[in-house]
Amino acid sequence: MVPKIRGLVPKLTALAAALLIAGAVAPLDAAPRAKSVPPPVASIDPAVVAAFDRMSEYVAGLRSFELATTYSFDVVAKNGQTVTVDGTGHYLVRRPDKLVATVKNDLFARTYVYDGKTLVIASPDEKYYARIAARPTIREMLAGAAAEHAIEIPAADLFDLGTPAAASKHATGAFRVGTATIGGVAADHYAFRSKDRDWEVWIRSGDKPVPLKFTLVDRDQPSHPRYTVTFVWWDRSDIPDADFVFSPAPDQKPIGILRIGKTQGSK
Repeated sequence: MVPKIRGLVPKLTALAAALLIAGAVAPLDAAPRAKSVPPPVASIDPAVVAAFDRMSEYVAGLRSFELATTYSFDVVAKNGQTVTVDGTGHYLVRRPDKLVATVKNDLFARTYVYDGKTLVIASPDEKYYARIAARPTIREMLAGAAAEHAIEIPAADLFDLGTPAAASKHATGAFRVGTATIGGVAADHYAFRSKDRDWEVWIRSGDKPVPLKFTLVDRDQPSHPRYTVTFVWWDRSDIPDADFVFSPAPDQKPIGILRIGKTQGSK
């Protein structure tokens, strides 16, 4: 799900303004610098990685579920100041090929409907929608939409859990913080570090180890913007096919979407 949080919200690096830092060059006659001290070596607790992998396998094994999210993320404005955006999301998932996601935040509102053959992107506030051909599984659809159309569906990284793309495969540090309560539910709190991200996960204690909260700090940007999301899960084995069918409102108009990359698998 992390280190890049591909979609719990649109990419932080895409939302943030680009920042350049000018480096200073020391004069030739400058005093000798103090001997540099190497950064501390991050350690990985195997038990923490095992807990994350257990959570990943459990989520990957959920065949049908409903999910609600509340999130906030920092955006670096053009003047370098960091501002915070809040939002919510609601998801219906039926693996391997059904997904409905409704996302709303201070910047935009979107609905995504995937039926195994097509992906619809609708903007209720702007009265339009687009329909594109999609690949036959949720994970393939998400990857194709991102690569070919720059469509990043929030929470996309949930579908990397239990695969080689899961975040634990890229961790350079991992340790257990302790226990916590998230939304009245007991959780185990873990912290991780990767190449340019610091991230934390709160995993529900017990025999249903779903993630209840994630935070991410992007160390690659000077302002270190933060992203936080909390989850509420429901087991759903009764989601009907009709919930994955998009029916436009009378005032919604179809539009096209620009392709920015090659179709996946093409040369």
